Order: sequence, then C-alpha cells, then structure tokens
Amino acid sequence: MPTGPARGQARLFGRPHHRRPRLPPSLLLIAALLALFGLVTPSTPPTIISPANVSLPMAKAAPTILPKPTDVHGGRIVFTCTRAEINQICMVHADGSGYEQLTAGSSNSYYPAISPNGKEIVFAANQYEAFDLCRLAPAVIEGARSSISRLKRLTDYIGNAFSPSFSPDGRQVAFVNRTGGGPAAIWMMGNDGEDPHPIYAPIGDVVGVAWSPDGLKLAFTMSVENQFTYEVFLLYLNNLSSPPERLSRGIKDIGGSVSWSPDQTDLLIFAGPAAAREILRLDLATRQTTQLTYGGNNAAAAYSPDGQHIVFNTLRNGGQADLYIMRADGHSMRRLTENPEPDWQAQWGP
Repeated sequence: MPTGPARGQARLFGRPHHRRPRLPPSLLLIAALLALFGLVTPSTPPTIISPANVSLPMAKAAPTILPKPTDVHGGRIVFTCTRAEINQICMVHADGSGYEQLTAGSSNSYYPAISPNGKEIVFAANQYEAFDLCRLAPAVIEGARSSISRLKRLTDYIGNAFSPSFSPDGRQVAFVNRTGGGPAAIWMMGNDGEDPHPIYAPIGDVVGVAWSPDGLKLAFTMSVENQFTYEVFLLYLNNLSSPPERLSRGIKDIGGSVSWSPDQTDLLIFAGPAAAREILRLDLATRQTTQLTYGGNNAAAAYSPDGQHIVFNTLRNGGQADLYIMRADGHSMRRLTENPEPDWQAQWGP
C-alpha cells in the first residue's frame, strides 16, 4: 500500500502479542509486502539479470470466461483490513453495505483473491509460522451478511506462499512462492491445494501475479534492476519454455500489483515516487500508459467484474488508508471505506 505516516506502518506491521518466532524466509515476504504497497523508498542494489529461459512443467489453460455484469449491490470486494494492529481479511459490497470481517485471531492475513463465482476466498496467512495459502468459503446469501462455513489450509510448508490468483474457471490457483533464499517464483496448484508446483523460476523477485480472463496468460511484476521497483511481464501458459514477454519500459518506480481488464485490453498498475503513487492503465496493444489518479498516493487497483469501475487504496483521506471506487476512466471517485486503521489490497468479485 502507499507510503503512510509512521503510525500507519506500525499498525500494518506491528508485532502481535504472544506470537511464535517467524521463519527467516517470512522476513523476506514482509519486505515484498512493503514494496508491493509502497511502504518503503526504492533502493538501488546490484543489477539483477533478466529472466532466464527456463523450461518447466506445462500448465493447463482454462477456458475463456466472458466479463460478468456486476450485481445489484455492485459486487463484493474483499480486502486486507488492519484491525487492532493485526492484518485481517474483510469484505464489503461496492455500495458500502454488508461490511464484514472474515478472519480473526493473532495471525496476519494478506493477499485476498475471490473466486470467479464469488463463493471462495484464498489468502496468505502466517498462522502456521510460514506464509501458507488458506481458503475461506463464505455462505454468500443475497441481502444478508455472509457467514464463514469453513476454513481450509491449502499449502503446507512449501515455502512462503502469497499473491494467489484464480483461473477463470476457478479450478486452479496461480501464486507466488519463495523457497529457501532464492527469488520468489510462480507456482500453480488446484483450487483444493492439490499438486502445488513451480511453473516459472525467475532470477528477479516476482511479487504480484494475475491470471488473464482467457486463462492463457499470467501477468506478473518482477524486479529487474532495483529490489523494490518492478517491471510488468506476460507468461504464456502454452509456451512455458520461452521467456516471458516484458510489457513495461520507461515507467519509473512501478509497484508490485497488477490487474487485468475483463476484456484483456489493458492492465492496471501503479507507479511513481514512494509517497506519490498513481494508478495507471497500461494498454497491451500500444504499451502506452494513461494516468487515472492525480494525487492521494494510490496503489493496488482492481477492475469490477464488468470493467466499468475500479477499486483501489489511497491515502487521500487525510493520510488515512481507505478504499475508493472510481469509473474506469478515472472520474466520479467516491470513498468506499473509512476506518481509522488501514484498508488496502482490494479484489473485486461478483
């Protein structure tokens, strides 16, 4: 999330009481989180070489899913919500109704992803010391608050797993995983946690990953020259033996998140100095960007299922980290959440 005052940083990453010691790799994940949401100023470590030509197991592409219309409430938005200095998973309708905190306890939860049918949420949590992916299955009932029907751990000490993204048919989950001391790689598994395996092992650190609406590609952000700034790439799932395609060039200080438009014409990214991030639309045909926000320090944008609106986190409300919604052209902005503690990292489902 964007840079905030020292108070906001303490709330996001304050140490909970009575926590067990962390495994050393999880410290690296926290650094990735800091970079992903602009909580640190970019540094300049030694140059990291571009991705190697790595041949890994072939992924099964999902069928094309057309954009879905947003429902009468505007769809459901899941997000990371800091409450009592612990990061939790929350959900709210796009009209501001139906707010609910879905997780509780002393472990930190991040990176929520909502399934294409809106009935499951996968997220990263360190309740098992390392960061594992867990799945919530809320009983989503129209017009009523949801209730958690089950919580399942999907990964089991395979490293530090984060940034999940559902395939368009909901049957598979792509995610980022860091094992040992090497760079974070792209992995894939079934939506029930079956057969987790790497599909792309980069030299630079991968931070965010997003599955394309046609199921054939993964967009991701990866460090190339600086540790906490990134470039945007495309990985073609039917040709994993070839290096990914680099999409961004000349855009300064790109952050770690990426989101597809439902029609696959563009990606949402954020970029700019650590205290002045802006939301940009990256056109896939021309590779040109359009700036959508002006001021406020913004990050982690995501489209609505019908592509008509965008949700993002920003500090424009007096330095308080809130979620805002705007039209896809950047106009008609409105605040969605207003909690003294940060709301950030939103994903929009049906």
